[in-house]
Amino acid sequence: MFFDPRGGTHFEGRWKPAAIPGDAIEALERENRRRGAEPDWRTAAARWKRIEDVPDDVLFGAMEAMG
Repeated sequence: MFFDPRGGTHFEGRWKPAAIPGDAIEALERENRRRGAEPDWRTAAARWKRIEDVPDDVLFGAMEAMG
């Protein structure tokens, strides 16, 4: 993803997500636990009040993941 001179964002569309066999949620939970992360009730809480407050690397990573 990149910005054009007018501030628009663009994505070239070549990246493809990896195929995850089985249940994606279970795979994510296993990987989180393997890395020592234990998600809890606060995990999904908003960390930023406005979209403008979200750091670019976090925002673009999320946008790419939804793409």
